[in-house]
Amino acid sequence: MSDSKMFSLEQIKDSARSLLHSGEDVRAKLHELTVRALTQRQLAEQEIREVIGAITEGISLGAAERAEDVRAALGDALNGMDDALGHAAEAMQLAWGEVSSHAQDFAEQDLKQGISELKNVEQVFLETVRRVGQGANGLVKQEMAALAEHAQSSGTASAARVKVVVEDLGNRLRATAQQAGDAGKNAAREVGARVATLASRKLSEISARIADKAEQLKQK
Repeated sequence: MSDSKMFSLEQIKDSARSLLHSGEDVRAKLHELTVRALTQRQLAEQEIREVIGAITEGISLGAAERAEDVRAALGDALNGMDDALGHAAEAMQLAWGEVSSHAQDFAEQDLKQGISELKNVEQVFLETVRRVGQGANGLVKQEMAALAEHAQSSGTASAARVKVVVEDLGNRLRATAQQAGDAGKNAAREVGARVATLASRKLSEISARIADKAEQLKQK
């Protein structure tokens, strides 16, 4: 996890609200905020759910403070979060790949659990948008519902990334299932925690690479 001071969920919500209210580079800044918040925690389903919830509540409040372009602002914000979740899936893939290279250290059920959690990423995202939207007022409520419906029907970028990752892990599962011993429930929890912690570090590395590329493009 990050060495910097961890944002509380309330601070994450306030940051998202301010970023949306400012209206400047919303997609990029919400991506950055989401990645930063996730890298300060384990990339486990509950912590992802908490971070996404705090950010979504923040952008709902920020959108309510904007006099115009509410739909565009919300769309940019949700796309920024979606981008970040796609990178989180990539980080989880890297982490599972590193752990599962040592088949004797994990059980088949561990990898199945990892695949299950990955499949839930889009569901967590869209459920959160709908839940927060239902508690909003007026145009924000209307637009969040419409954006969630559109994302559900057309598919999110993170879902596309998750599909690739799940296929990779499924192949890995079939290849290593016979080698992996039954580590038991306690060992499974240990492996899951190890992967979640490692994935947060991988996400930080991915974010750093993206930032470096962006800086190089600016210099050119």
